[in-house]
Amino acid sequence: MKKILAATCIVLAGTASAMAQSTAKTSSIPTAQTSTEAFVQMCTNKADGAAQNFCNGFGQGVYETYLITRHPKKARPFICTESAGLTRQEHIDAFVKWTAANPKYNQLSAADTILRYLGETYPCKK
Repeated sequence: MKKILAATCIVLAGTASAMAQSTAKTSSIPTAQTSTEAFVQMCTNKADGAAQNFCNGFGQGVYETYLITRHPKKARPFICTESAGLTRQEHIDAFVKWTAANPKYNQLSAADTILRYLGETYPCKK
């Protein structure tokens, strides 16, 4: 199962790179391969099934990668969503709303911003 998930994440990362390159903007500030801004644009394009699939898969892949790569004895968890009880779409909608209030992350990696959002929104009790 972990091998399948890891392979899926690798495929998603390659897809993200290709999609980001086609939508990258020219500026003096280096942009991430899949910027938060580009990711949010895909997630908010409800008419485009491929964009919605990418949004769901990429977001789930980032979270699943966090879960399987964090060593439970060496790294304390910083995301605890167990009590959230939200659907994937509700999480995505909340993330989009959060990014609108935090535009400073728009040119950063979408994966980094997703983890930042989850950590701030669903912190673990210390």
